[in-house]
Amino acid sequence: MRRSYYLWILVLALCFASCGPDYIFEDNQQISTDGWSYDQKLRFEVPIEDTTSQYNVFLNLRHSNDYDYNNIWVWVYTTFPSGKQLKNRVDLPLAEVSGKWHGTGIGDIKAVELFLQERARFPEKGTYIFEIEQNMRVSPLTEVMDVGLAVDTWKDE
Repeated sequence: MRRSYYLWILVLALCFASCGPDYIFEDNQQISTDGWSYDQKLRFEVPIEDTTSQYNVFLNLRHSNDYDYNNIWVWVYTTFPSGKQLKNRVDLPLAEVSGKWHGTGIGDIKAVELFLQERARFPEKGTYIFEIEQNMRVSPLTEVMDVGLAVDTWKDE
């Protein structure tokens, strides 16, 4: 009995693992219960070896239903392996005008994956550093639990 229980757990884990996106990079960082302050830049180091492919870059965000806004503004700082730097301010929608949250979740927690860049190219081999800084009108920004970055290879479907 116990052996079949563990076998079913293994089978389910493999099914779920094979059904998700094929990320080449994913990292999520927990935000303090005190909130996400302006001076807290989240840092992600993404190794890129293939400069011929196109990539999708996502921001992962987990927040509570008590989050006060229908969007989030962030600064995205990108440092290339050569040291070149880019800075972009991005407005990411978290809810529809009706107030219905985007994403998935159970209870009062919502998880959403948002495009930062679609079909991006990385022209240099090496480690790209992405830093994410919240840019809302309040600091600290409460009810945000986790922020992450994910990168996958774009596939022509």
